[in-house]
Amino acid sequence: MGKFTSETARAAGRKSKRGAAKTTIQTRKFIYNLLNLNKSKLKYMLEELTPREFVDFYLRLLPYILAPRTMQKIDVSELSKEEISDMVKDIVDGD
Repeated sequence: MGKFTSETARAAGRKSKRGAAKTTIQTRKFIYNLLNLNKSKLKYMLEELTPREFVDFYLRLLPYILAPRTMQKIDVSELSKEEISDMVKDIVDGD
């Protein structure tokens, strides 16, 4: 069995045919929609929190709404034209 190094790991990563993790995207959309539908209730509940609780709550929700910088990098070299068109459409339409 060969030695596992950063080079062999990099090569194995390039060979991967696994698609993007859709669970994270679906979870983000679900939480975003849930928050969007309950804006007034959420605002009321946030007003009842102490400043420390508010910041803690806000920081916990933020990763589900805004993607971290590492998740914003998209390698389109292995995507089909249809997949790229769908992504561009989603970005333009705001979905």
